[in-house]
Amino acid sequence: MSREENRKIESGVFDEYTKKTIYKLQNKGYFDTLDFPISTGKEADVYRGTTRDEEHVAVKIYRIETSNFKDMKKYLAFDPRFDEVRNNKRGIVKQWCKKEYKNLRDANEAGVRCPKPIKAINNVLVMEYIGREDGSPAPLLKDVEVEKPKKVIKKIEEYIDTLYDEAELIHSDLSEFNILIQDQEPVLIDMGQAVSTKHPQAEEFLERDRDNLEKISKQSKFK
Repeated sequence: MSREENRKIESGVFDEYTKKTIYKLQNKGYFDTLDFPISTGKEADVYRGTTRDEEHVAVKIYRIETSNFKDMKKYLAFDPRFDEVRNNKRGIVKQWCKKEYKNLRDANEAGVRCPKPIKAINNVLVMEYIGREDGSPAPLLKDVEVEKPKKVIKKIEEYIDTLYDEAELIHSDLSEFNILIQDQEPVLIDMGQAVSTKHPQAEEFLERDRDNLEKISKQSKFK
């Protein structure tokens, strides 16, 4: 898809603030085109992007007008990496984008498999593309039958522990909707809501993640 075609798509979906951010990232070479949407939602859309060197990246674009700012502020609060939670929509989304970048960076450094962050500007996050050999996106855990289900569950359990012990983070929204399967291995995604272990609700969020994983493990395809 050409840049001109990209611009036509973007002009019908994104506001001027977002379009300027996308063009800035394109001009800096982080990606050349947006190929197709991987996922769409109320708070963010994720696209596969392609660089001038024909490498794929994932481009996550947070929606400013439709995001749940009350929830975002709950997860941003008490994070020592953010001195103050802003009250305007654009400011909150910008902080959230920055927060996901930092969460992905810290999780990767701790050894948790999740997309490697590349660049975050305003409400747009560029990160590693998790895909198949044919260039299509890796499937969600909910949509695939894994060959060794118990091994996958055990690996996710290890990631929960590593996040807590090494990165001092809790995913806080772990489910089969935000775990990808690439080469039969789990990859955690949607790390924006991950909180510091110092968050006052940290233990509650950790227990919720563990409960959700237990529910997944009880599904017939994981027996």
